[in-house]
Amino acid sequence: MNRTLAVVLALALTLTPSATAHAAAPTTTATYTADLGTVFTNPERGFHNRYEIVDDPAVNDYASNTIPGFNPDMLDRTFARARTNGNTLIHSYLHLDKYQTSDLPPALLTNLGTGLAAIRTQGMKIVLRVAYVWDGYSAVTEPQMERHIDQLAPVLAANADVILHLEAGFFGAWGEWHSSPYTASSEESQAPVRYRLVKKLLSSTPASMPVLIRYPIFNYEFAQRTTPPAGCPLPDNCLMTTQDKDRLGFHDDCFLADTADMGTYDQNSWLGWFDVSVKKQWVYDMATTTGGNTMIGGETCNASGANDAAGVNAQYELSHQHWTEINEDYAPVNTDIWKAAHLAASGNDPAETLFTRIERKLGYRLRLQDATYTTQAVAGSAFTFAAHLSNDGYAGIIKPRPVFLVFDNGASRYNVPLTGLDPRTWRPGAVTVPTQTVTLPAMTAGTYKLALWLPDQATGLRGNPAYSVRLANTGTWDAAKGYNVLTNAITVGSCTSDCVPPSAPTLTAGAVTATSVSLSWTGATDNVGVTGYQVRRDGVVVGTVTGTTFTDSGVPAGSHAYTVTARDAAGNESTASNTVTVGVGCTDCAAPSTPSGLAVTGTTTTSISLSWTAATDNVGVTGYQVFRNGTQVASPTGTSYTDSGLASGSYSYTVKARDAAGNVSAASAPLTATTATPPPVGLVLDDFDGTPAYPSAAKNDLGRWTGGNCFGNGGGNGAVSGGALALQYSNCGWFGSDVGTDVSAYTYLVVRVKGAAGGEQSHFNLSLGGTSKVFADYTLDGGGHPVLTTAYQDIRIPLVANGISRTSPAQLAMGFWYGGTGAITIDSISFQ
Repeated sequence: MNRTLAVVLALALTLTPSATAHAAAPTTTATYTADLGTVFTNPERGFHNRYEIVDDPAVNDYASNTIPGFNPDMLDRTFARARTNGNTLIHSYLHLDKYQTSDLPPALLTNLGTGLAAIRTQGMKIVLRVAYVWDGYSAVTEPQMERHIDQLAPVLAANADVILHLEAGFFGAWGEWHSSPYTASSEESQAPVRYRLVKKLLSSTPASMPVLIRYPIFNYEFAQRTTPPAGCPLPDNCLMTTQDKDRLGFHDDCFLADTADMGTYDQNSWLGWFDVSVKKQWVYDMATTTGGNTMIGGETCNASGANDAAGVNAQYELSHQHWTEINEDYAPVNTDIWKAAHLAASGNDPAETLFTRIERKLGYRLRLQDATYTTQAVAGSAFTFAAHLSNDGYAGIIKPRPVFLVFDNGASRYNVPLTGLDPRTWRPGAVTVPTQTVTLPAMTAGTYKLALWLPDQATGLRGNPAYSVRLANTGTWDAAKGYNVLTNAITVGSCTSDCVPPSAPTLTAGAVTATSVSLSWTGATDNVGVTGYQVRRDGVVVGTVTGTTFTDSGVPAGSHAYTVTARDAAGNESTASNTVTVGVGCTDCAAPSTPSGLAVTGTTTTSISLSWTAATDNVGVTGYQVFRNGTQVASPTGTSYTDSGLASGSYSYTVKARDAAGNVSAASAPLTATTATPPPVGLVLDDFDGTPAYPSAAKNDLGRWTGGNCFGNGGGNGAVSGGALALQYSNCGWFGSDVGTDVSAYTYLVVRVKGAAGGEQSHFNLSLGGTSKVFADYTLDGGGHPVLTTAYQDIRIPLVANGISRTSPAQLAMGFWYGGTGAITIDSISFQ
């Protein structure tokens, strides 16, 4: 009943699909060879490199060699470095430092326009962010920012085709939504300003242009909040529309810096307190109302506390958050880890470095598995196409993109749109393209190449193959045409008899046994007459009959989807029936839901206690599997577990649920937990364990005076909680602790400390033994300097190398009069 479809060589392009078809049928199903390992370019995804898109130093100070770290390569409008790296994206700041109180000059707007035109010439796209300062405090007025948006809007709209997305920017250092009078997440009064700026950006730019927000707490404020902030004067109650919410994405600019990405996930909010794991779940769940992923991107920063050498955290977060793009240039401390991590083959991923895996899988990576299409067609009549693909990437296609079937015989090309498809819904995993029926245009009779073409939404870019999607298959990509060839052997002729397909049947499932399924359907109708039906299980034909019943035998255990199509004597095939899903060979085929809310409930120096929210199941959950660093360590029946016998350090945990039938859920979001810190060693100045009590006893662990003033907590002294001293400051605060003893037997001053947001090392000075410096200026072993993160770390300051007298250390003092606002927590201070 089947015959082999010959593989035709045409235009010097060799195709490798295998195909079979019924002798009387005008359709065939072809399978395609996967390309699982090749790194190749695709538009609107991948690593990006940083450039200065405004290259005139007269209007952009950062285009001048007077700026520290300036590199003339940043002004290269051929973007040779990015193209050599195989990247299709660049990132640029739009620096408006010079214009904080004035209009933008026409020369800047013109230069921006020519820069965006250069991107178009090179077949690339840009991520753009407006910033008023580099690493300082920004307080540009709201009217001035809105005026600048009005000036920029025409340039952005005219070049929207090459702008992948905007980062919300404008506020604070680097336009990164901190160090600004508008970005205190805990201040309800600032919320309307944030809303108005983002709303202005959205209303001033095309609807196809995403806008990415720096912190998930603000995504929540914009997208999930249902009540207005106090004092919101706007008629919409400062609430975004559905279209607005669909355009909002997230950029993480300290990816894997620590367990909270250095302040990304641990900010408080006027809407309430949300745990880090809750905020991460918000990002995992981000999706548009049309069924696609939202735009996620960003960069790492100069810290790598959660970037494990085995690449477990990076792979989990990139895939579960559905990242589309990330900075390749910054920071090397993280990209070097990725380049050094050699991963074993896993699933469809070959053995490769983590860097290569990320390079392949950022955004979408669509792989064609099979396609079913008409092989003999008639101009002006119906042509059918269906396919199965796999999206092996981290995310789906984010922006609107059309899909065409292309008929090309070398002399004539016909682009037939598949208007029923939206590739933004082709999210990671299996993708089914249901049967699409189109009407062929008037075409010259002959043999055609059939191709799948996914060009840019902008018609002006469709002539450039660099803007079209390449599938991850061997022997299908035509780089000159920018399409994916399915076959070279489509015959198009003139209709001489019956060109009308039957109607679609309506399918019903009957009796089900351990290995079989009985099916029946309503008879289809046809203008001439129906001759038979094809039954498909999970997209594969399992039977061809002339009647309206069929029993599928030898069915493997599991859940299966069935459809049926009708055919007539002329070979016309109907669209598929409704899909019927049947469970076979199992009384319970459904896995439990994914456990959520994984949290630490306690730690000791050798154990970590965990709890989670119970999963649900159609029959009942019987237990859970707890994994530490990817290895199962326990099978509790309840929703808590204590992992004991641990060495001091941090561990990554996930939990799965199971039911009585052996079905296992997907893994929970990972949780990184750290064992309790052992007591400090050496000479302990203070470990704030309550003995002596601070500040009431006014004594440290050496029995000498200690105290503080001008802090925002603890009545000005700071407050001890959980065995640590919290100091809240706002350009005011002093802490002192007398040493008063020779410490010549010790090499280091060790301060175990963390910051509330990270980066507080420049907010205070430390004085000891005749030396007084801003904390960030102390020199560590190897030449580095202290950097505070949101996780505790031991800052080990060499005493001699920093000029600290060990014989007369006198008093350790910290002063917080350096213009900063924030909080730090000190777990202990010791000499070691």
